[in-house]
Amino acid sequence: KNFVCVVNVQHNCIDSGCAGSVYSTIRQERSETMRTRAAVCHEPMRKFFLNVYSIHNYAHILTTLPFSL
Repeated sequence: KNFVCVVNVQHNCIDSGCAGSVYSTIRQERSETMRTRAAVCHEPMRKFFLNVYSIHNYAHILTTLPFSL
């Protein structure tokens, strides 16, 4: 297959209803530490944000999208 360009998409947390934060233990050299870090718990959904005004791929992106968008 021929690739024309690469795009970066972002998960739509607002419409997906992703939970605030979950905490996991930080590991250091295969051992758990007493420190934790917050992470977002993403819900599965096939809605993403696509930056159609990307500087490098603008023309290629627009040719693949429906005119109604």
